[in-house]
Amino acid sequence: MKRLKTMLAIFSIALFLTACASDNGAAKEPEIVMPIVVNPTIPGAASVPEYAKSAFTSWGNGWNLGNTLDAKSDGDKANKGLSTETSWGMPKTTKAMIDAVAAKGFKTIRVPVSWHNHIVDANYTIDTKWLERLKEIVDWSLESGMNVIINIHHDNMTEAQMGSNYGFCVPENNAALKELSLVYIKAVWTQVATYFKDYGNKLVFEVLNEPRAVGKSYEWYAPSGDANITAANKIIVEYEKAALDIIRASGGNNATRYVMIPTYAANPDLTYGWKMPEGENLIVSVHAYTPYEFTMNNKDSYDSSVEGDINWLFQNVKNFKLPVIIGEMSASDKNNSADRLNWFKYYSAKAKENNVPIILWDNMVVYPKGTDKAERHGYFNRNELSWWHEEMVDCMTR
Repeated sequence: MKRLKTMLAIFSIALFLTACASDNGAAKEPEIVMPIVVNPTIPGAASVPEYAKSAFTSWGNGWNLGNTLDAKSDGDKANKGLSTETSWGMPKTTKAMIDAVAAKGFKTIRVPVSWHNHIVDANYTIDTKWLERLKEIVDWSLESGMNVIINIHHDNMTEAQMGSNYGFCVPENNAALKELSLVYIKAVWTQVATYFKDYGNKLVFEVLNEPRAVGKSYEWYAPSGDANITAANKIIVEYEKAALDIIRASGGNNATRYVMIPTYAANPDLTYGWKMPEGENLIVSVHAYTPYEFTMNNKDSYDSSVEGDINWLFQNVKNFKLPVIIGEMSASDKNNSADRLNWFKYYSAKAKENNVPIILWDNMVVYPKGTDKAERHGYFNRNELSWWHEEMVDCMTR
């Protein structure tokens, strides 16, 4: 995240599945067995409500290892190595931290990962040590009993940045940049999918994070039916299908692994021109800092209008008629703990009511730290293995 989302809230929703297979060749742990769910537009698809009930029970709610493996810097193509893990102020991740998250009652951990600072040559070869570090954290998470999500996170560039960074962009009218972006996305997923191909379906791939036209006036929002969003979604759909095809063809358990597919900017409103690829075990990926005015902008107080927006969010999820995941949610700390607690109570209750697992964004920043009031999403003190605002977290894990 690590930036102010200046437009309307980016909404999100969460549902999950898994099937049996052993993880990383280790002693086989019991895994969640659920029916395969395919796109309901395909004849013979399982019903989403049936899936939703089992998904919420089995996957529960989750926590983001925020501002850690997703930390990055832009401006050159040099491999930054393992030091980036702490470059945004986070301590080095330990097994004790992961175990504490699981002990709190979270069932899923999302591990956002940036790759463009860990490329070692012009063929987009990923630094082996970076993959090994990710594997270590994934293994700890699986050993703790949690499910794990990994993705491509902060590799989405502006068109201008593509000259001095590895990564991808969503260009307006530049076929060459689109093809260069496709090559990058395919190269990263070829390596990542192959590296983790023998892991069971407790490991989930999320193909991209908030794919969007970075730097454009419509980066975060545009009116319904906007032609720019429609054109951008056409490109995003191509990127996502390419990534999915690479994953499915990479062998091992990837033929049936659960894969999360985001809408434009992970916003469930900005779907004109977007469609889910056809296939099995696919989940819509969206983010829900809802309502934006309360969770990340100027409104500090909780009232009925906040509840109205949350109601609308969970009603909106039904329009997908597909499994969906709220990959990020939180309310920034503006020294308004009582109001935030009310938000957590209502949001978590609506999520459970609608069988929608939610994943908490956590960047370890609490009031009065942080000059950006939209970016105080601290809950787990990783240094002390203790929790800030524990009563809020308990709304999700009870």
